[in-house]
Amino acid sequence: MNRSAAVVTGGTRGIGLGISERLVRRGFSLAITHIRDEKLAQQAHQNLDRLKTEGQRILTLRGDAGDAEIVAEHHRAVRNELGPVSVLVNNAGMMPVRTFEEISVKDWDETIRVNLNSAFYWSRQVVPGMKEMKFGRIVNISSVAARGGGVIGPHYAASKAGMLGLTRYAARELGPYGITVNCVAPAFIVDAGVFVEWSEEKKAVLKDKVFVPRLGTIDDVARAFEYLLDSPFVTGVTLDVNGGAFMI
Repeated sequence: MNRSAAVVTGGTRGIGLGISERLVRRGFSLAITHIRDEKLAQQAHQNLDRLKTEGQRILTLRGDAGDAEIVAEHHRAVRNELGPVSVLVNNAGMMPVRTFEEISVKDWDETIRVNLNSAFYWSRQVVPGMKEMKFGRIVNISSVAARGGGVIGPHYAASKAGMLGLTRYAARELGPYGITVNCVAPAFIVDAGVFVEWSEEKKAVLKDKVFVPRLGTIDDVARAFEYLLDSPFVTGVTLDVNGGAFMI
């Protein structure tokens, strides 16, 4: 596999950090993006630094992945510092819990912008370089909410459903250039997102929604990502990581 640079948006914690660790262990130089928590970003950078070997570099970029101009600036920085991007993980997202009656227009627009627009903005930046290399892996982190509604709200479900359509179209157009585009759709990942703050009682309710003896972990999602990374004949798919919850 081409070992150039990888980018993980929202890569300083949770699923993004778990995937970032896998990429560094595989020898990639890596750029991770975040929006505001400098302390958390420093901790993530130090953690990834400990995993790298000679010749690898780690770049941490602060800025809004839902802002097209900032994404263009970040991409230029990655190209200049690390080289062409062969792997992109669109993981940046927000998940404010809101019902239909609670959600504001601002909440809706912000969630779509950060969760969905960011995936398009980053993909359009890296695709020309991937075409030149005749190789690329784009993995979008969606959610079981894309098909089953989920527990966060309509704004979140719509943003994650949009990623499925973006994935399928991009897979069709970019496949002839050696670029695969896929989704991972997790659910009930106890050490990531809103579930980190949930009580054991609330988590017990989630266990009734899966068909295996436990809830999911970041490691489960990272393993799914690595499968897609290694699979040149798999594109346009959504890999469900949810303990069977999507069947309910």
